[in-house]
Amino acid sequence: MATASNSEFMVANLEFDTIKSNLKTYLSSQSIFADYNFDGSTLNVVLDVLAYNTYYNGMYLNHVASEMFLDSAQNQDSVYSHAKLLNYVPTSYSSSTAYADITIVPNDSPHSINIPRLTEFSATVGDNTYTFSTNSAVTAHSNNNYLVANVALYEGEIVTEYYNTNSSANTFYIHNFDIDTSSITVKVRTSNTDTTNSEWTRANSLFDVTSTSNVFFVQAAANGSYEIVFGNDTFGRKLTDGNIVEATYRVSSGTEPNGANSFSSVSAISGYSTVTTNTQIRSAGGDVSQSLDDIKFAAPRALATQERAVTANDYKILIQNEFTDITDMNVYGGDEADPPQFGKVVMVASSNNYDTLPEFRKQQIIDFISPKTPLTIEPVMQDPTFLRIEVKSNVTYNMNETTTNEAGIETTVENAISTFSADNLQKFNKTFRQSQLIEKINESDDAILSNSLQTRMIKEINPTLNEGYTNTVSFFNSLKPDNPVTVDQGASLPFSEPAIESGLFTFNSTTGASFRDDGDGALQIVVANSSALTILNSNVGIVDYATGNVTISNVTVNAIATGTIIKIYGRSEESDIVGKLNDLIEIKTDDTTVTAKGTRE
Repeated sequence: MATASNSEFMVANLEFDTIKSNLKTYLSSQSIFADYNFDGSTLNVVLDVLAYNTYYNGMYLNHVASEMFLDSAQNQDSVYSHAKLLNYVPTSYSSSTAYADITIVPNDSPHSINIPRLTEFSATVGDNTYTFSTNSAVTAHSNNNYLVANVALYEGEIVTEYYNTNSSANTFYIHNFDIDTSSITVKVRTSNTDTTNSEWTRANSLFDVTSTSNVFFVQAAANGSYEIVFGNDTFGRKLTDGNIVEATYRVSSGTEPNGANSFSSVSAISGYSTVTTNTQIRSAGGDVSQSLDDIKFAAPRALATQERAVTANDYKILIQNEFTDITDMNVYGGDEADPPQFGKVVMVASSNNYDTLPEFRKQQIIDFISPKTPLTIEPVMQDPTFLRIEVKSNVTYNMNETTTNEAGIETTVENAISTFSADNLQKFNKTFRQSQLIEKINESDDAILSNSLQTRMIKEINPTLNEGYTNTVSFFNSLKPDNPVTVDQGASLPFSEPAIESGLFTFNSTTGASFRDDGDGALQIVVANSSALTILNSNVGIVDYATGNVTISNVTVNAIATGTIIKIYGRSEESDIVGKLNDLIEIKTDDTTVTAKGTRE
């Protein structure tokens, strides 16, 4: 009787050839198959089948295991399913939105003219024409020359779907993938013979939803689409047999209509065909649906907020999930502001659609977040401010290691500084690390031997000419005072490094004036050159070196040397500069000076 070997069967490698080889090795170790020619027999086909079956099962189980977890899921339906369990709705397509003044010229004298909801306008971007429409009805009055200002126009084809209900149906599939889910409106009729529609509102959570609430929910569905879900008579009213559901929404073209700035009415409005538009803000904000990687990142964090804004991170997650153009945010308590704003939370945002958020956008954000905040907290929005950094770099390079001249090295270093700013700064709560910039400059060309760096902070003021100007400029970084320099020490000026200096302006009819601190906390107006110092006013404000606050008190500027802006330069106590509160740190090309010097080694 043949005896079986105790040889182990190797399962570590799941490649087809390895599986088959392992099967042969295992069978060869059995005495019953001693000296058996596996390759030249029909058993070779059986081994192929076994190896293929094992390989297929291994691949299948690997995919199943990956799709079981949000982090490793690759299939769109799997990611959407996991997001649904976390009560997260992936961001859909969003409609490009423009704001325009609409004027109607009637051929009679009505008291007012109604512009209905979904009134259509057309605009051309490139070779394509897109349809925009109003999202709500507005009225043009005769006492305003039949003009309605800042009307929002949303891009997208208007689509209406109808659904019949029965006792078991409360979920309805939307048959378009590029829908803007924020545009969904739902009406319900009791039966096919009833002409009365009741408006149902969208609910994003179960807060304040009762068994009689006429609400619907939106959730992700298969293939990247969405579903409308109604209540169950516990949370939200349940539909009854024979109800007719009417769902209207926009089908967006994504990013393509962005930039449209000329609109014309598709048809007459309330019977009047003479309609003109004046675009105030060109269309922006059109986008495609959320990527799978973004969903994986956002869904767990959205779950943590539970649709309420308590921590600063809650505000960021909720707002950035709702407003996809918001690229970065800082949120802080009003007690941290200067001056303090107790009982408020301050939100500062940057957008990829607007240099500065327009007032209507700020109000949209406040209206969205307010119901989710504690009752005693008032959310407010402020504009970002910019803390620019002046960079002066002196570079020494080995002429034997490169064919590039001084100008070429200077350009290379300028590009390295610009890239450093884009990669490491230009967002809230970032810190400029001088040592890191020095390292990047040294790495920008193999011929660079060394570089020395001098930096100053920059804030800008815009005083109205010939009027008293009072303001506090906050650097939020401690300033480095220098030993005081007086009019009797003009020869010391080239070696002086005051904490505060400024660009040039005209003061009391004297040109070439500038701000300068006296080293002891007083802000002065002076005329300074390489050999002389003239003090025009010895005290026009206060410099707080510890906090970085510079207060300017009732200064009348007659003219500004360049443009309408005066740059205020602050010398930081530390080599690293921190961006706080509303500040975005950036290094602009205009503030960069590179001097290259060649040597031979």
